[in-house]
Amino acid sequence: MNKYKTISVSEDTFNEFERMAKSYKLTNKALIEAMVMYFKVSKADPRNPETDNPTDAIKALDRRLVTFIKEQEKKLLIPMKDAIFEIASTEGMPRREDLRIVNSNVKKIITHLNIK
Repeated sequence: MNKYKTISVSEDTFNEFERMAKSYKLTNKALIEAMVMYFKVSKADPRNPETDNPTDAIKALDRRLVTFIKEQEKKLLIPMKDAIFEIASTEGMPRREDLRIVNSNVKKIITHLNIK
């Protein structure tokens, strides 16, 4: 048998809590359980609502990832492409073996960067 406990809050807080429950289409019980689970999993501090927003953190990570990929493109991929074009323009079409080596290296870079 489940035992239930009572939580005392101000009337204004309770009214806001009920509005939140309705907006999420949850019962009061389901909302409090979801809140407890959210704070447990996210490790967010409910006393400080101005802490890092997960969406902002994801956006920052995305910007860092794009910057990293652009840097790899400048340092690795563009020089590799330029070398291939230089070989093709000075020696004619590259040999099949040269293309296999380049293809193998590009695959390794893509795998390393986890690009699909």
